[in-house]
Amino acid sequence: MKARAYPRWVFSLADIMMLLLGFFVLLVAGDAADVAAGARAAFSSEPAQPALIAHDADRLFEPGEARLRPGARERIAGIGSAAAQSGRLLVVESRGRDTGARRFDGWELSAARAAAIARALEEAGMAEERVQVVMPGTEMEEARGQRLTVRYGR
Repeated sequence: MKARAYPRWVFSLADIMMLLLGFFVLLVAGDAADVAAGARAAFSSEPAQPALIAHDADRLFEPGEARLRPGARERIAGIGSAAAQSGRLLVVESRGRDTGARRFDGWELSAARAAAIARALEEAGMAEERVQVVMPGTEMEEARGQRLTVRYGR
């Protein structure tokens, strides 16, 4: 049996087709990993950076008030001075609402407490533009009380 002869250009075409197929497979696989990582970061309930402070509001503040307890003020000041030297952004996050307030409604108290932490960070040397206050609280978290988190931002 005699082998069939193919024109020379067929081998070049087959080579280019295989290279293009491999290139597109790598391109799609790389994009899927980037998209998955981005979606995980965007929709994750966990912060990308570990929290510097993550406490229930009762441990940081006097009951029903937006005044920091003395120990909490010193701890926040230590974090603020260290972060001021690093030059990074700090995010103060207030989740949920405290329903036991007398002077404020739950949302006002939550906002006032987050602002009190931001002021304490600024007093410790953080620049005002490098402290961000975020309040993504939901009704589900409201039942569990208020939780405050201070973490590095992006």
